[in-house]
Amino acid sequence: MTATPFNHLLVAAGSTVAIAGPHIQTLDSRTGNLIAATTAPAPIRVAALDNDATYLITAGDDKILRLWKVEGLEPVNERELPKRPTALGFTKDGKTIVVGDKFGDVFTYPLEHIEPTTEEKNKALASHENPSGGRLILGHVSLLTAFLLSPDEKYIITADRDEHIRVSWYPQGYTIESYCLGHTKFVSAIHIPEFAQDTLISGGGDSVLKVWDWLSGRLIRDIAIADAVEPYIVVKPEPKIPRRFGDGEGSGKKKNRKGKKRARDQKAAAESALVLEEPEQVDEVESLVFAISQIATTPSKHVLFSACGATALFCVPFSDTDAEIGVLDFGKPVLTFAVQADGLIYVSLDGNYGSDTTSMVRTVKIDENKLVAVTSTLITTLNTTALKPATPAELSALELYAALTSLPKGRDVDTDPMERPGDDGDFDAVAGLSKKELGRLKSKKAVAKRVGDEDEQRETKRARSEQDDQMDEDEP
Repeated sequence: MTATPFNHLLVAAGSTVAIAGPHIQTLDSRTGNLIAATTAPAPIRVAALDNDATYLITAGDDKILRLWKVEGLEPVNERELPKRPTALGFTKDGKTIVVGDKFGDVFTYPLEHIEPTTEEKNKALASHENPSGGRLILGHVSLLTAFLLSPDEKYIITADRDEHIRVSWYPQGYTIESYCLGHTKFVSAIHIPEFAQDTLISGGGDSVLKVWDWLSGRLIRDIAIADAVEPYIVVKPEPKIPRRFGDGEGSGKKKNRKGKKRARDQKAAAESALVLEEPEQVDEVESLVFAISQIATTPSKHVLFSACGATALFCVPFSDTDAEIGVLDFGKPVLTFAVQADGLIYVSLDGNYGSDTTSMVRTVKIDENKLVAVTSTLITTLNTTALKPATPAELSALELYAALTSLPKGRDVDTDPMERPGDDGDFDAVAGLSKKELGRLKSKKAVAKRVGDEDEQRETKRARSEQDDQMDEDEP
């Protein structure tokens, strides 16, 4: 049987939430017994548990944020989001939901949702405001990839596809405390260790993980990882059919008709091209995309990380980053992992990848700086009765390796107007965006250009200053 792999594993002390595409299941973390199961209307792209594992939030391409009670998986409420979400989270008290989206914005929503009246809906529609009354905290000029609230929840740390990590006040996100600048490619994963809460670990398309004093923005050190990771990357990015920014970005209830027709036309053209032309040979090195998908730390003070399309899980001691990187190869791409309080690590795999089918979930632990496989009661259920069958079309819809195409710049330029060449007038033709959104987009591009110009001026001044200092030293 071809089964749906688990693209989200949320493990808590009492309950574990396992999500496979649209399928959601709650299991007892100790016994592995199935507690409840349900199915969402669409594949789930992002999900999060609150601190007490009382509530679960999920969202997908339909742009509907759904709140569930973990016990029984009862739906509590749902609301429409303005853009497709890229990251979700709760505040510590569990009363506020935080959402980051592909437009670069972060919104907050109260846990309890009061459905707006028809008049309020019409007013929001006319003014192009958030359809569910979300509070805008901050905005980036590029696709937002990840966010974290600081342990005291006075700051929010956000990362984007344009190499930026920003530290802003929370909830006064318009006040920027600092930047953690140094990445040269997209940032896709950030993490604050519980045992070093003034430290941030970040990774993405660069060949290193970076360790920061996040409040000041000071880089502490780099952890070189490319040589350890690249041999295990087996998934290469697939050619992507260009899609205009805004296609299907209309209402969360139905897709933009023009976008659907355009997608069908482009697909037909692409299929015709495949028949008429020989496929272009791409150099294997050039086609490899390096993308860190997750970073975490363990009670033993090790840094754990995985890469999109890689078959191994990696670890390195936090205090000794010059140590050899520990590697455990599963032979199947790692999709996600979760660390329990006792140090047990659950690893979700794409067991369908390749010619043979294997287990979807494995458990490991760290022993003397090495990752070793162990067994647990929970994975017995996850690898048997919890599996849901899937057709090839359903597996394709999961887009398990979409980050390999969507995160690197230049691979899908047509999907984001911020990446298009030309002047601001080009934005006027972007389908699916309101005048207000177009205006914000123009402002974002102007801000990005100004920040870039200021950075260039600072570098020029710094170079001149260093040159003058050198000349002063050379004078007798």
